[in-house]
Amino acid sequence: MAAGQALAIKTISCKPFPQLEFETRVERARRLMEQYSFDALLVTSEYNLRYFVGEASSTPIQTTRPRFLLIPMSGDVVGLVPRGVDDFWRDTTWVKTCRSWPSPNPQDEGVSTLVKTFEDLLPKAAKIGIELGTESRIGFPAGDFLRLLDAAKPKTFADASDPIFTPLRMVKSPIELDRIRTVCDITSEAFENLPAKLRPGMTEREACRIFEHEAFVRGIEKTTKVQGVSGHGGYPRYYGVPSDRVLSDGDILFIDAGFLFDYYYCDFDRHFSFGDPDPNTQAAYRTVWDATEAGIAAVKPGIPISDVWTAMSSSLNASKAEIKPTTVGRMGHSMGLWMPEPPSIHPEDKTVLVPGMILNIEPGATYASYFDGSPKIMLHEEVVVVTEAGAELLTRRASQTLPTIR
Repeated sequence: MAAGQALAIKTISCKPFPQLEFETRVERARRLMEQYSFDALLVTSEYNLRYFVGEASSTPIQTTRPRFLLIPMSGDVVGLVPRGVDDFWRDTTWVKTCRSWPSPNPQDEGVSTLVKTFEDLLPKAAKIGIELGTESRIGFPAGDFLRLLDAAKPKTFADASDPIFTPLRMVKSPIELDRIRTVCDITSEAFENLPAKLRPGMTEREACRIFEHEAFVRGIEKTTKVQGVSGHGGYPRYYGVPSDRVLSDGDILFIDAGFLFDYYYCDFDRHFSFGDPDPNTQAAYRTVWDATEAGIAAVKPGIPISDVWTAMSSSLNASKAEIKPTTVGRMGHSMGLWMPEPPSIHPEDKTVLVPGMILNIEPGATYASYFDGSPKIMLHEEVVVVTEAGAELLTRRASQTLPTIR
């Protein structure tokens, strides 16, 4: 790069969520709190704090100086945060009522502040909801939680993830969908421009770093996951950190990306063939592509999500190619402020689809290598949003044939 030449990086502007968005989320939470007999919610995990507060913290997971939000059945929500963070919240978020303590303080990292706040604001035997359920985590040390359980008696804690947090975040608002559309579109464009930048002799790491660069210059804000796996005549697994393995003719490169825009995720994959793909890989690619089509076509409001799994499974089993569905269990999931999020596209998951839900359609299959008969995997993934009419594709659909690097 010449001296003084600026790197062309696109920055996409987005308006902050309006206060009404957060107030609406709190009111929806309170309706569920009443339904399930909770007196308050204690919000602790980073993604749930972002959902209710909109905090633009640069740290994705807080390991010190934990932050809490108390949502009582009525009255103001209360931020319970380390000193200094309270000013940040008042200045930059809609939450203006805060209580704080000097931090870090490993001997009492907010526990006594929580207990005093509960005594001041909640009934004596209040039932407090916290993140204990499916695919959830509490955002402060387990030891502090145990101390809180004892110090807060006779108040009790119960799981609020399954009855409250998950159903709330499962259905995205229009402004949330705009974020997800943006990140999916940027990543799709980066994938589409990648073949021209790849060449035999590169390593998996080099290819994936080029892909990340393509995404960054187009407006991606964070890259949280780039899995890159390759192999001769197909790849052996779909989890893997990119390695220094050199890519050459006959190789298939699989890249699975998880990127962020304004803290909202995308997650989908693409494939690249170095030289003409072998017949077995071509057949597996098209078979799983067709199963993806079947999954997208099956998406309709009012049906259980298990029907989407059945549509993909039936498509894979009907194929005349020598492939078998993977034994992973599910064939997709949801996403939003976290990735993945419930529900799962699984034969036992009976979650009913409603407009505004995000689905990552993700069928997979195994097949034998054309060269040595070793087991290979083929996995496709696209992102859709459930609409009144069915499914709206948020990613740019993968080509029906493998992109070829010559």
